[in-house]
Amino acid sequence: MESAQTHSCDDLVIPSRTHGRFASEVTYEQILPVNLDIISHIPTFTPGRDESVGLNPLYRGTAIEVRDTLEGGRLIPEMAKELYRLTGRSPSPGEARSWENSILHVSELLAEAGLGDVQMLLELKLPITDARMDVALVGSYPGTGDMAVVIVENKQWSRVGLEPGSELVRVDYTEHAQVHPANQAWGYRQMMVGFVPLLRIASVRCVANLHKADKETLESISIAELPHAEPDPRYTRMYGADDRERFIRELRSVLSPEKSESHAKELLAATVRSTEPLMASVARGLGRRSVFPLVDEQREAYDYVRAQVERARSEQHKEVIVVEGGPGTGKSVIALELMRAFNAQGVDAVHATGSRSFTRTLRKNIAQGRNADSRKFAYFNNFSQVNSNHINVIIADEAHRLRAQSAKNSKRPQVRELIEAARVPVFLLDERQVVRSSEVGSVELIRQAAADLGLGFHRINLRHQFRCGGAPEYIDWIDRLLGLDPEDGPQPWTPLENFELRVAPTPSSMEDFLLRRTREGAGARIAAGFCWPWSAPRHHRLVDDVVIGDWRRPWNAKSDSPLGRIPPSDLWATDPGGFGQIGCIYTAQGFEYDYAGVIFGGDLVWRGQGWASDPRANKDSQVKSERNFDELVRKIYRVLATRGLKGAVLYSTDPETNAFFARLGVPRLDANGGRL
Repeated sequence: MESAQTHSCDDLVIPSRTHGRFASEVTYEQILPVNLDIISHIPTFTPGRDESVGLNPLYRGTAIEVRDTLEGGRLIPEMAKELYRLTGRSPSPGEARSWENSILHVSELLAEAGLGDVQMLLELKLPITDARMDVALVGSYPGTGDMAVVIVENKQWSRVGLEPGSELVRVDYTEHAQVHPANQAWGYRQMMVGFVPLLRIASVRCVANLHKADKETLESISIAELPHAEPDPRYTRMYGADDRERFIRELRSVLSPEKSESHAKELLAATVRSTEPLMASVARGLGRRSVFPLVDEQREAYDYVRAQVERARSEQHKEVIVVEGGPGTGKSVIALELMRAFNAQGVDAVHATGSRSFTRTLRKNIAQGRNADSRKFAYFNNFSQVNSNHINVIIADEAHRLRAQSAKNSKRPQVRELIEAARVPVFLLDERQVVRSSEVGSVELIRQAAADLGLGFHRINLRHQFRCGGAPEYIDWIDRLLGLDPEDGPQPWTPLENFELRVAPTPSSMEDFLLRRTREGAGARIAAGFCWPWSAPRHHRLVDDVVIGDWRRPWNAKSDSPLGRIPPSDLWATDPGGFGQIGCIYTAQGFEYDYAGVIFGGDLVWRGQGWASDPRANKDSQVKSERNFDELVRKIYRVLATRGLKGAVLYSTDPETNAFFARLGVPRLDANGGRL
C-alpha cells in the first residue's frame, strides 16, 4: 500500500545509484548456488480446526441398490439432478456415459464378491474443494467392525502409456498428458485422511480401476515405474480388465458389509477440518508433500514441470509453461511444492514474484533470516543480468503482475528476461487479478514471448476451487456482481454450506463479527478500497486515517519495521498483529485468511441498474489517473472479496450500494455483528 503521492511499496522498484540499493535487490551471481536445507526439514501439513461439514455424494446406496437403480434407468437422472441442485450445472453426455459404465462395473463386482450390502457413495465431494471422486466404498474392516473405506478412481482407458521421464500418462495416443491414476487416487486418499479426522482411525485404501486395460497395458504404467512414486503400496492398488479375481479377493480382505449403513451415515456427518491460510502452512513447512495434497490439475501441473526439468537435462529441450487459475485454485501451493521437490533433488530453482509483501513473507516463513536461503525467493526484476539458461527452474508466481520492462532503460521485456534466464520457465497467473495498468502479465503475452524465441508453449488450466470454502459459486457470484463476467450481471445470492457471506450495516458491526471469529480461533482481516489518505506514524503510533462516521481505524503500518505488536506492512496479512489495521490491495493480494471483511469506498457505487466508478474518491495516484480506472477498481474489489477461506463480510460506505447487497439476498448482520 502506498500514499497517493508515491509509488507502491508493494513493487520492488530498482533504485537509482544515488539512492543506493534495496536490501532485497540481488544479482544471480549472489543467488546461485544455495542450499535451502530448511525446506527439507519442515514437518508434514496439518490442516486447520475441526469446524465444518462438507462431504456430500450425488447418490448413496448399497451396491445392490446402485446396480438395480442403474439398470432401471433411474440412477443417472437422479445423479444429474443432484449435481444441478448442488452446483447449478448438468453433467456432459460423456460424463454421464462414464458414470453409467464405471458404476455398473463396480457394483456388479461388489455383488459378485458377496459385498452387495456395502455402501457406495457416488461422486463424493472431497473436503474443502469442489472436486469429486468417483466412488467411495464404506463398510467395516473384516472381523473388527471398525470403519473401512475404499476410494475408487475409475478409468475407461484401454490404451495408456507412461510419459517418458515423468509420472504423467498419455491415453489412447492423445496429445494431452494426464495425471497417473494411482497418483490421482492417492491424492484423494490424502485429502480425505488429512481433512476428515474420523478417517484417521479408520482403514482407508485407494484403488485405480482401469477396468478396460489389459495386463500388458497395466504393467506399462505400474506404480513401480514411477520415478518419484509417492502412493504407499500398503494402501494403493491398480486393477485392470484381467484382474477381476484379484480385485474381488483383495476387496474381501479389507471390506465387509457389517455396519455399512451406519458407517456411511457417520462419514457423511463427520466434521471436516477446514484448511488454513497458505502462509500458516508454509511457516510449518514444505517438507514431505506437505503444504497441501495436490489433486487433479494441480498434480498435473506439478508432474508436468518436473518432467520438463528431466527432459531439459537429457534433450536440451526448452518450453514455456503457463498455469492459470482463479483465486484459491492452488497456484501458489503448486509453486511452493515444486520448490520443495526441487530442493530435495538438488535442482536449482528460484521462486519469483512482483510482490514485495509476498516475497518478504516467504523469506520470513521459510528462510527465517538465512541470507542464502532468502535468495531463493526473488523478484521479477532480478533477472535482467542473468545469462541464458543459467537457472534450471524459475517459478514466476502471481505472473499477472509482470511489468513491461524491469527498468526504464531496459531493452528487453521482463517476460523475456525470465524466459531466457531459465531452462524451465514456469508462470502462474490469474488475468483477472491485474489491478494496475503497469501490470501486463497475461497468457497471450507469455505465449507470444515464447513464440518470438522459437520455444514451445504448454498451458494448464486449474479448475477446482480450494479457497472460499471450496465454493466456485462464490467466485462466480463475485465476478457477476462486479460486472467481470461478460455473460451475466449481478445474481441473487444463494447461501452455501461451506462459505458464509454477510452484509454489515456498519463497519463496527463488521469488525465485531470478525472479532468474534478470531476469538473462536479463526483468522480475519478487514481490507478496503483506497479511498482514504495514508499517513506515516506519528510519535510511534498509527494514524486513524480510515474514518467512517464515528468509526476510525488506521491503515496497516507504513514502516518496514514493526511498531510494538503492529507488524510492518508486508506482513499485515499473515502476522497475528494485523487485525485492527485496515489493509488494501497492496497488502492483501496474494494472501488468504479465514474471514475477509471488505469495505467498498466511494470509488465504486451502485446506481440504478449498474456500477458507477469515481476516480475522485480514490487516493491511489497510480490507479485513479488510469483511463481504464473503472475496470481496475472492479478487479481490486474482486481481489479483496476473494481472500476469505471460510467467509466474507461486505460493507459499503454508500447506503444505496449496501442496500443493493442486501437486496441480492446476502444475509445481514445485526448492529452488534451478530447473525440475524
